[in-house]
Amino acid sequence: MTDEASPHLKSLARLQDLIVKADLDWAVVLDPGPLALSTGLPLSVVTMGLHGREMPPMDLHKQVHQRLAFLRSHRPRPDGKPYSQKEIGAGAGLTSQWSGQLLNGGKKPSLEHAARIEDFFGVPRGFLTATPSQALDRALGEKLAELQDAQVAALQHANERLKAERDRQEALLQQGERNRVKSVSFRGSSSQVKREVLEELLASIVDEEA
Repeated sequence: MTDEASPHLKSLARLQDLIVKADLDWAVVLDPGPLALSTGLPLSVVTMGLHGREMPPMDLHKQVHQRLAFLRSHRPRPDGKPYSQKEIGAGAGLTSQWSGQLLNGGKKPSLEHAARIEDFFGVPRGFLTATPSQALDRALGEKLAELQDAQVAALQHANERLKAERDRQEALLQQGERNRVKSVSFRGSSSQVKREVLEELLASIVDEEA
């Protein structure tokens, strides 16, 4: 089993490594539910892939038909109803008849037609035509990038807090040094005043005795 045949295995290994190093929750990071929604794959197929098993490809015609049905079901119109054949055809630049044949499994779309339909539903290019392993690999790669960005943001936040604490400690040290210098200066001035007073007193005593 090669990386070319099962590309999801490489992304899965990298995610597992990050989970261990960052002490993340396995069940949350590798929850098959969101991954199934992201890929259009059946939950059982995603679970199989997350267990490090090979994900054999489907017949492309059947796969496209299933994922089109998935998109209509999970990416409905704003009112919650599924898009009609006519709406999909108009949005993807296809005739209603052609889009109907695609949705009903009667036709296999060209790559250009598939890309138009993917754009219409707002899913990544290749959503309809990627093999199960390729689809899961994309979703795992997105999850990996998301976690890495979160780790970088957390590290930057920690560095900012550390710098702020260092600046605060430095300010306290500088303030303490200024206070110490003022105290020494005050004591020196006080001693000088006392010495001058004593000298004046002694001088007055000497004058009186004379």
